[in-house]
Amino acid sequence: MAEAAGSPLLHRRVDAALAVASALVIAWGVLALGWPVFFVMALFWFENVVIGGFNVLRMLLSGLRSGGAGIVAALAMAAFFTVHYGMFTAVHGAFVVMLFGLPELGRGAMDGGLVAPAMRMIESLMADRAGWLAMLAVVVVQAAAFVQWSIATRESPTPLKELMGAPYGRIMVLHVSLIAGAFLLQALRSPVAGVLLLVALKLAYDLMVLGRGPRREVPADAPRVLATARRSLR
Repeated sequence: MAEAAGSPLLHRRVDAALAVASALVIAWGVLALGWPVFFVMALFWFENVVIGGFNVLRMLLSGLRSGGAGIVAALAMAAFFTVHYGMFTAVHGAFVVMLFGLPELGRGAMDGGLVAPAMRMIESLMADRAGWLAMLAVVVVQAAAFVQWSIATRESPTPLKELMGAPYGRIMVLHVSLIAGAFLLQALRSPVAGVLLLVALKLAYDLMVLGRGPRREVPADAPRVLATARRSLR
C-alpha cells in the first residue's frame, strides 16, 4: 500500500534525501569547482544562524497557540534563547574566521569583537552568485522545515523547553568539525580533507536525528488501562 502523502515516514525520507543531496552538492563544489574551505565553513555557520532564527519563530508560534500565558512565556524564552544561542554562534563564527578565513579576509577581520567576524562571513558569502544561491537554498530548506513542523504540531504545540535545546546539536557538530578540520589542516596540509570531514559529520548528524523519528508519548494512565484490560480477560 502506498504511503500517505503526509506520513511522518515519508517526510523523514524526503528530508534524508535532501540532506544527502546537499552533502553531495557541497562535496562536488569543493572537489570540482574549487570552493574554498572558508566558503563552506561560513555557509554551514550561516545555516546555524538561520536555524536559530526559525527556532525563535517556533517558540513564538507555540506560545501563541497556548494562549495568553503561553505568549508571555514564549516571549521570555525566545529572548533568552536569542541571547544564549547568539553568543554561541558568534563565538563559533570567530573560530571559523580565525581558523579558515584570515587568508581571505585579512587580520583586520577580527577587529571589532565577535560581531565583526560574523558580518565579514556574510559579506564573503554574498560576494558572488554562488554565495547568494547557497544562502538562498539554506533559507528555503529551513523555511520548508518550519512549515512542515507548524502543520504537524497544529493540534499539540511543542513544549518551549524542548524547543530551547533543539538547535544545539548542530552547534556541537560545527564545534567538533572546527577542531577536527583544523587538526587536518595542520597535520595533513589538506584543506579539502578538512572540509569534507565537516560535510560528512553534518550529514551523519542529520541522518541520525531523522532516523530517530518523532517520539511516541505514553499516556499517563496507560498502566491503569492495561491493568483493567488484563482483569477483563480473566
